[in-house]
Amino acid sequence: MQEIKNIMLSNFHLSYPTIKTNLVSHSDTRHTLTIDPLLPGFGHTLGNSLRRIFLSSIPGFAVTKIRINDVTHEYQTIPGIVEDVMDIVLNLKSLRFSLDAGEEKGTLLLTKNGAGEVFASDFQKNAKVKIINSDTYICSLDKNGKLEIEIEVTQGFGYYSMDQIDQSDTSSPQDILVDALFSPVTNIALEVTQVRVNDKTNFEKIEMNIETDGTVAIKEIIDYGLKLSVDLFGNIHSSFVSAQSVETVLPAPVKDVADLSTEQVFNFSKKVNGILEKNGILSNEDLIAKKDELAEMSGLSEKGLKEIQDYIKTIS
Repeated sequence: MQEIKNIMLSNFHLSYPTIKTNLVSHSDTRHTLTIDPLLPGFGHTLGNSLRRIFLSSIPGFAVTKIRINDVTHEYQTIPGIVEDVMDIVLNLKSLRFSLDAGEEKGTLLLTKNGAGEVFASDFQKNAKVKIINSDTYICSLDKNGKLEIEIEVTQGFGYYSMDQIDQSDTSSPQDILVDALFSPVTNIALEVTQVRVNDKTNFEKIEMNIETDGTVAIKEIIDYGLKLSVDLFGNIHSSFVSAQSVETVLPAPVKDVADLSTEQVFNFSKKVNGILEKNGILSNEDLIAKKDELAEMSGLSEKGLKEIQDYIKTIS
C-alpha cells in the first residue's frame, strides 16, 4: 500500500491581491458595499455568509410587550376605537427604535381622548427611548374614544417568537406579548461579478445592496458583522489548536494473507471455512487453483459447494 505523506499546509501560502472595500450611502436606509478582488469561488462563499450575518445577527430594538386600555388579548375590540386590537398591535410592531447606550429595555406611554387619528409621535417623550418612524399610524378614535397604550421596547438580535421573550416580569393579564424582529437590516441583495487582476479575469467582486430601518448607522452594522465573523472563526481555531489531546484513529495495517485465517479471508460459514483450511486452501489463489477439486472434498454439501462457486465467479 502506498504510504500517505503528511503535507505541511503551514508552509503553503495562498497568494491573493489586496482586498479593497467601498461603502456608498444613497440615503439613510439604502447603502451599497463592494468587496474585491476575491479569489475565484469566494464571492458567493463569503457573500452569502456575510449576508446571513448582517440579516440575522446585528443587535436592534423592537416592541415585545403591549398594554392597550384594559384588554387581555389581541382579538378584542375597543368601544370608541375604529381598529380592533389586532390591527393596533400590528401597527405598534412596525415601530422602530433606538435606545441610549447601555439600555436594554425602555417603556413608552401614550394617552389620547376624543376624535382623531393617533400616530407614533403621540407617545410621551422619553429621553432613553426614541421612535425613529414617528409618523407611523396607530389607530383612529371617535368622539367617545379613549386610548391608553404602554409598550415595552427590548434589545435583542434576530427573530424571537413569543415563547423566547423574557416573561419573568410579566404578571398582569393585560400584558400582550408579541414576537419580535430585532434586526436593523431589512433586506440585502447580493450580486457576484468577475473582475480582472493583471492577466486573470476570473477573480470575483461582491456587491451588497443593503436596506436598513435607520436605527443603527450602516458603518456600525458592517463593522459589527465583520468583527463577529472574525471572532467566531478565531474562537473555533483557538479551540482546535489548544485541545489537550487529539486522538487520530488510523486504519489497522493490512496483514499478509499468510497470517490470516480462512474466516478473515472468506466470508463463508464456519463449517465451509474448516473444510477449505483442511484441504490447504488459505487464499483466493488457492481457491481458484483447486476449484476443480471442490466437488470431491469430504463433508462439503451441495449448498456449500454452490456458495464457493458463486464466490469464485466474483474473483475470477
